[in-house]
Amino acid sequence: MPVNAECAKKWKNNSEHLPCDCWEKEARELYSLFASSLREREEKLSDCVCIKSEKFRVDSDNYAWCEKCKASISVASKKRVIKNRNDPRLWGLECEEKVLCLECIGRKFYNRLVDKQKKKFREYIRRGYI
Repeated sequence: MPVNAECAKKWKNNSEHLPCDCWEKEARELYSLFASSLREREEKLSDCVCIKSEKFRVDSDNYAWCEKCKASISVASKKRVIKNRNDPRLWGLECEEKVLCLECIGRKFYNRLVDKQKKKFREYIRRGYI
């Protein structure tokens, strides 16, 4: 039984043509195609930067801690993530910490906040979120 059109032509011209050679050739071509595809994917994966969860997940007891002063922070317990007000990115801050209490934000970064953010920060303080 012929493997492909080329093999069928050879078999038609020569009835003693064995498809074993064609199968081997076909297998080698498929293998090289697969190997090159795998190499391409591997290169893409090595350059991949996976997106992690935007919010810091809390431990099993639904607690999180400020990364500066180690104070306990209340969390959105049903979703087990920190509240937005404890995320420095909400305030437009570029820092390595993912979780900060409002006290540390006020102490270290208050001068960097924009007027609109300062107003919101003062509102949180007035509500007693510290």
